[in-house]
Amino acid sequence: MWPFKKKNQKSIEDLNSDDHSWSVLEASGETGPIIIRLNESAKEWAKHPDLNIRVGFAIPLKNPNPDGMPDPEENEKFAEIEDGITSLVLLTGPSIQVLAITTGTFKEFVFYIQNASGIENAHKQAIEKYPNYEVQCYGENDPKWVGYFQWQKA
Repeated sequence: MWPFKKKNQKSIEDLNSDDHSWSVLEASGETGPIIIRLNESAKEWAKHPDLNIRVGFAIPLKNPNPDGMPDPEENEKFAEIEDGITSLVLLTGPSIQVLAITTGTFKEFVFYIQNASGIENAHKQAIEKYPNYEVQCYGENDPKWVGYFQWQKA
């Protein structure tokens, strides 16, 4: 028997969003402060071969405060939007939300997913569900989770 074994890879069926641990970080950007909510529990899923597609939903703020952050009312609306988008992404298959990024101009929710085929439909549904906001979406292959780990240094 070969003395080296591959590290036991978690089964994608075990992925759930219950009881995740999040931390809040602050960084500086060109337009002011950046608040990053980072899913610390996602580290155990980082670079999982079945979660190699990064998807982000970015939404411009309508009413930023002079300090560059959303006002409390808009921030409350974004909490509702985040829950709705998370539900839509989960419908596409196994996924994990890893970041929520707030800047002076937008809020972005970032996920790693297994199956990109349903994201276009999830984006369309988000646009329909939140017509007062410009819901933008992107997806890209990111097997090393660069988009997640770049914020750990913030």
